[in-house]
Amino acid sequence: MGESYIPLYRKYRPQTFADLIGQEALVKTLSNAIKLDKVAHAYLFTGPRGTGKTSSARIFAKSLNCINGPTTEPCGKCPNCLDMMNGSSLDVIELDAASNNSVEDARNLLEKTQFVPISGNYKIYIIDEVHMLSTAAFNALLKTLEEPPKKLIFILATTEPHKVLETIISRCQRFDFRRIKSEDIFKRLKHISELEKINITDEAIRLIARKSFGGMRDALAMLDQASVLALDGKTIDVPDVLSIIGSLSEDSLFEIVDTLAHKKPDKLLEILNKILQSGNEPSMILKELTQYFRNLLLIKSCDLSDNKDELLEVSNEYVPKLKEQAELFEVVEIAQIIEKLSEYNNNLKNSTNQLLWLEVMLINILYRQDINTIKSLEKRIEKLEEQLSNPQNIIVQKPQESPSQKENFVPVSAPVQHQEQISQEEAPQKPIHEHHQDSQTAEEKLEKQLNSAHTTISGDLKERWKTILTNIESVPSRMLFCNLSKPVEINEDRIVITFKVESFIKQAKETNKIAPLEKAAQKMFGKVPQIILRTPLESDNKIEESPKEIAKELASSEKKTEHSIQIEHNLDENLEKTQQDDKKETNRTQAAPKKEKDLAHASSLFLEEEAKYVVDLFQGKIIN
Repeated sequence: MGESYIPLYRKYRPQTFADLIGQEALVKTLSNAIKLDKVAHAYLFTGPRGTGKTSSARIFAKSLNCINGPTTEPCGKCPNCLDMMNGSSLDVIELDAASNNSVEDARNLLEKTQFVPISGNYKIYIIDEVHMLSTAAFNALLKTLEEPPKKLIFILATTEPHKVLETIISRCQRFDFRRIKSEDIFKRLKHISELEKINITDEAIRLIARKSFGGMRDALAMLDQASVLALDGKTIDVPDVLSIIGSLSEDSLFEIVDTLAHKKPDKLLEILNKILQSGNEPSMILKELTQYFRNLLLIKSCDLSDNKDELLEVSNEYVPKLKEQAELFEVVEIAQIIEKLSEYNNNLKNSTNQLLWLEVMLINILYRQDINTIKSLEKRIEKLEEQLSNPQNIIVQKPQESPSQKENFVPVSAPVQHQEQISQEEAPQKPIHEHHQDSQTAEEKLEKQLNSAHTTISGDLKERWKTILTNIESVPSRMLFCNLSKPVEINEDRIVITFKVESFIKQAKETNKIAPLEKAAQKMFGKVPQIILRTPLESDNKIEESPKEIAKELASSEKKTEHSIQIEHNLDENLEKTQQDDKKETNRTQAAPKKEKDLAHASSLFLEEEAKYVVDLFQGKIIN
């Protein structure tokens, strides 16, 4: 049996700084440190897997301990270099923190650090996957890392630097390894395939470079695995590589996304079944789709004329097809689909029936119900904003009837809209064609009345006050100003309203009372005039009618229901009874000050009216 086979990633591991691919900044820094004799006592190498962290640590150690060193170009032939290449050097010790992570292991290591180098210039400890050390082991290393013995160097390597204690990181020089560009990996793989005489197409090599995601070791492992297919002069092509790595072809991904764009669920399920029958896993399908939509997002939102090879993870011949397919989606829509795919990928890991959930998830994306709902809401909001910017375009629609509306209380001074609605609901049923004609007439009449209330306003003070009261939407606010106040001046600059009692002025200034009045005034004049609330003066004899008479006129100008007439009758009786009680109270309390009597009379009137209104509004129900 011949010599044992050496995998490509071991056979072609970098032996000098010149062999490192894609880490130019790091190579320059370490080389300059050797040339200037500024070698630190501790280094931290971080980065994704397969980017050269351990290889760089070995090259650095070889450069320091070479017979000709320290040098940036170790000879690779001296005993020290050969021992380090074979892993038998006594001055360069490699440790795996995953299996030596206890505090006892750290203490044993620290005991050996006291020995001086045997044949080299430095004693170097390379600790791989250092993030696996326990907290106690890290703490044991702290003092030695900060003040190590002379000629001692620590090189720590990890793929997860966030798990390393900050106190350890602060004692090291940190170097972050980057993912290697696909083009650099392609050139390296092509060179190795020529040396190994592997018959493989350039498209297959580029596919391997893309699927390695910046890791040279993964790329060499895939090339090594594909090389066994090159028997009897067979040339390795893209389908061969796809079958080995278990990935989807660009044609399959294009077909899936095409069904999602044109909403063809039957075609989607057919393609999924074919892909799954070929042995692909649901998680791999979601992962490949996420990467595919990422390419669509870049094409849709970026100008890739100069660096499309670096950004897009797709073959050059498929770029025109991607551009054409990207026009079927919006940028925000693609971003939302990527978010959903990422969320589904996490949910798929915990599913017991991954095939079922894959089909459900993709059909959900196909219809995109929530995305379409958001788009529809955006259009409706834009339309409403346009209508609000031009009030003449607003179309007033009559609200639909409901059983609860028949029981609602409508005060005497309610707007015409509510009076018409109740009167129509309480009216006997008519034939369908007559009812349809009447409803159209009512809607046209309602729109005409609202438009006239907003545009044609009488110059008379009394008519202006009625218009403002009609436009007040809050029933309690309308009742307060209609029954207990008296206007003195109404114009676009200011509105002066008087109350006989100071307590009513204080209540009218509350936000829930004054705000509806301001809104009604804004509907009338197009702006909010200054509103003044005060007690009446001798010169404030502007309106002969009392608040009660104005309330009656407002009610008579609208359609009255039997319920509203009964409420008005009760209001009249209540006012008369209150006046009689007030006279009796006056005879009993002649010695009391006049101001206190007026206050008691007005307060009792308002409280009785307020209680009456609340009882009628909620029909005697208990309110929590």
